[in-house]
Amino acid sequence: MNSFIFGYKQRGKPAVEAANIFYYLTYEGAVDLENMDDMLQKSAIEDQIANFGQTPIQIFRKKHPRRGPPIPIAHPLYFAPQSITVTSVVPSAISSSSSVLFIGLLDSNIVLMSEGLILSVKLWLTTQLQSGGNFTFSGSLEPFFGIGSDIISPRKVATSLAENVEFGRQCMAAVQIHGDNYLILCGNWENSFQIISLSDGRIVQSIRQHKDVVSCVAVSSDGSVIATGSYDTTIMIWHAFRGRSNDKRSKSASNDLSTKDHVIIENPFHILCGHDDIITCLFVSTELDIVISGSKDGTCIFHTLREGTYVRSIRHPSGAGLSKLVASQHGRIVFYSDSDLSLHMYSINGKHIASSESNGRLNCMELSCCGEFMVCAGDHGQIVLRSMHSLGVVWRYDGSGKTITSLAVTPEECFLAGTKDGSLIVFSIENPLLRKGGIQRNKVKSSVG
Repeated sequence: MNSFIFGYKQRGKPAVEAANIFYYLTYEGAVDLENMDDMLQKSAIEDQIANFGQTPIQIFRKKHPRRGPPIPIAHPLYFAPQSITVTSVVPSAISSSSSVLFIGLLDSNIVLMSEGLILSVKLWLTTQLQSGGNFTFSGSLEPFFGIGSDIISPRKVATSLAENVEFGRQCMAAVQIHGDNYLILCGNWENSFQIISLSDGRIVQSIRQHKDVVSCVAVSSDGSVIATGSYDTTIMIWHAFRGRSNDKRSKSASNDLSTKDHVIIENPFHILCGHDDIITCLFVSTELDIVISGSKDGTCIFHTLREGTYVRSIRHPSGAGLSKLVASQHGRIVFYSDSDLSLHMYSINGKHIASSESNGRLNCMELSCCGEFMVCAGDHGQIVLRSMHSLGVVWRYDGSGKTITSLAVTPEECFLAGTKDGSLIVFSIENPLLRKGGIQRNKVKSSVG
């Protein structure tokens, strides 16, 4: 519309072609009233302008540049959750398809663990976005997110799991220590947990301090603290190795051999007690100085991280065993039970905030990087986005009807979903140029809850 009023279609041939022409006296500069000698004609022209108006000043004399594609949204979960959709599906690279049990993200690496202890690492492809406040400037690049080539091709980890262990997301954690990437793996038959290098897939350290199978692991956001829970009902707190000490005692040959390859200090910093059954889920935070543990005994226990002091316990309303928990840096915790398929939210001070039905068995619960949203998925084949203020459903995303067994939320607020048949589904903001080009994709519609 601006092209007709202020732009190049106001005058000349473009205006004629667009049927955008008016009486000649209405155009600016059509007559020079200041130098007009015929006062009668001057008065008539002034009366016409006063009664019929004047065409605005022409600002643009050239065609306005074509509008570009939409600027990518800096925080789509907050501003436009409906803009996220399935943008690609990567089939299993393993001959015998097995469930993807774990997805971890470390910088541009996607760490995958599939059934049968098959480890692989892939490249996470993303457009580098510079965000300023609520706006995002992307330069000439279009928003694009996808899964790239293998950094580590699929290979079996050289260890064995304990019999009847409930091996899943809770048994693994990806961590970066001193610039190197590692995977921490629990559930080993010899009651140990292992540290696997993600540069070559080999086991670099094995720690055995628990008296029974290690059932779950959690890592602080800065990677400095690791917490492990066990079938022996205890929680152990470990510190990442900061390098060899300058103390003279460290110069002895025996000590040098025992620490040179250590990623984690092998003596626990704390051993925390209080549960009566298997530890099933953990959360640890250096910022909040807290360790939160969930157990099959139906309790959620809080300890301080620095001192290891007991703070409080929260019991599931119906006493059901806890299966999963997430906690935000804002001090809100949500736990879930497979027994009654319920979600319960509490403050870090123990105050109940909200409860909700999960409407199906949940295989995974993850937080967005901002901590404002919880993303859940499971046997129903949907990804459900919930508010970490009320547990209310913000949006539902269909997952091609596949059972989702693992989930990760990227810093760009994309979802990576692993499925029971070994596929990887990428949910992201769709690239408008790809959509216009008609590139075929496996897509499903999103639907509001």
